[in-house]
Amino acid sequence: MKEKYIKLIDNQISKLSNEDFDLDAWKGSTKYVIVLIFGPKDAKVNEIENLKIDYSSWALRDSKSDYKPIETCKKKGKELLEIAKDELDLFGVKEHHGAAKLKSILDGESDKLFDKGVTKGKKKEILKKLSKDQLVKVILSLITS
Repeated sequence: MKEKYIKLIDNQISKLSNEDFDLDAWKGSTKYVIVLIFGPKDAKVNEIENLKIDYSSWALRDSKSDYKPIETCKKKGKELLEIAKDELDLFGVKEHHGAAKLKSILDGESDKLFDKGVTKGKKKEILKKLSKDQLVKVILSLITS
């Protein structure tokens, strides 16, 4: 799984060099990738959200300045994604989604709980078939970190 996540991050890094680069579009897709991998409360989500082109800078008013606001955003974005890759390499994939925790506890037919096409009624039937031990594990996973 880690390799797939790193590939997603590499795809986002490669988008930074597109000729028709759009910062807002890139931020949206990058935030999605970071939330998918690290969860919605990860600090990188806010850092990406706060990337913006600063046209009010004094550097823009100085005609001899080599300040390029879009390039600055791209560099910051690349650094954030590089650190995300390093974090994956060093620490691996952390379990931050409730569904991932539940999947690790449940097996067999209960995997159908996570299928999008399964109705609430069918999910209720599956839950009723869980053993007492499985239910205890599910509840424990929800109330402990």
